[in-house]
Amino acid sequence: MNNGVNNTNINNTNTLAPMEGVRIAPAMEGPVNASGNSQAPAHTVQQPQPVPQANAQPTITKTIPVVQNTTPTNTSSMLNPTINQPVETTPPPEVPVQPTPQIVEQAISPKKKINLTPILLFIMIALGGFLIYTNSSHKQEISQLRYNCTPISTTNEEKEIPVDSTIVQNLYHKVETNIREDLAQPEFNDEMKLYLAYRQILETEKYESNCNLFNSSMSPYTCKETAAWKPKAFREDLLRLKLKELFGENTDIPLRNIQLKNTCVVGYQYIEIRKEFVEGQCNQKTATSFKVTKKLTKAITTRNTIILTEDVKYQETEGLTLPEYLKNGTYKYVFRLNQNYNYVLVSKTYESKY
Repeated sequence: MNNGVNNTNINNTNTLAPMEGVRIAPAMEGPVNASGNSQAPAHTVQQPQPVPQANAQPTITKTIPVVQNTTPTNTSSMLNPTINQPVETTPPPEVPVQPTPQIVEQAISPKKKINLTPILLFIMIALGGFLIYTNSSHKQEISQLRYNCTPISTTNEEKEIPVDSTIVQNLYHKVETNIREDLAQPEFNDEMKLYLAYRQILETEKYESNCNLFNSSMSPYTCKETAAWKPKAFREDLLRLKLKELFGENTDIPLRNIQLKNTCVVGYQYIEIRKEFVEGQCNQKTATSFKVTKKLTKAITTRNTIILTEDVKYQETEGLTLPEYLKNGTYKYVFRLNQNYNYVLVSKTYESKY
């Protein structure tokens, strides 16, 4: 039967005899490239080479073209079912994994929490130390300076104040004395200071009282209640206040009877158990024929001090000689502003004018 091949080309082994001009390509193992890429070598099936025999005819090898299959079929299994070759597959593109918000926040901008407790504690300790130091320093200044005050002038230069100014007239009114007071007590001692403090008490601050515990040691003053006369009194704490206002907080003037020697200018007996000053009654005359002329001539200030200058001239009367302790001349009153903003009387000095 003719199959379209010349029988003369078939040898005795029922194989194709070699033909002139025809080369048989050796068989290749592996899958056949079914793609249409002409650059990739075509895969052919490797057939085992027969052992050449004597008088053997050359074999003819035909290259069988592989038809491209668009379907995803394992061509190697079709050509050689016994050989399973791995199929190269393209992995899907990798999707980047997004980190959680916490990881992103830490990765982008890590922040450290600051503990403010030690800082606040340090500030409180420093502030407390500063306050303690300031308070201690202030107390030392008060203990060193008896008069810690706000001065009228910030310079050490003297400045004159009008004598008719309110402050000058108020200060002078507290210390000015008349002829009867000068005759009774010319010295500036505790007796006179008590009397000057008493003068600052208003009549409205006194009240009617009685003569209980009033003794007779305060001559020429006595205390005997009648229908026409009852003594007046005032509290001792009121006199203490007037002493501090006139002579300063640190005044140490002891409390005792208010009396200028044995005259009838004033007489209040201090009854300690009652904590009162009780008025006494005196029947002696207090008139005098001596006269005095007093004039406030100058007032100057330097920082926290005010100095008043007073010219005094006593006059004799016919037939009476002026006592020697009444001296004509200049008297100076020194006031100083204290921590309570009160001008307190520091001293009274005498200067001879002639």
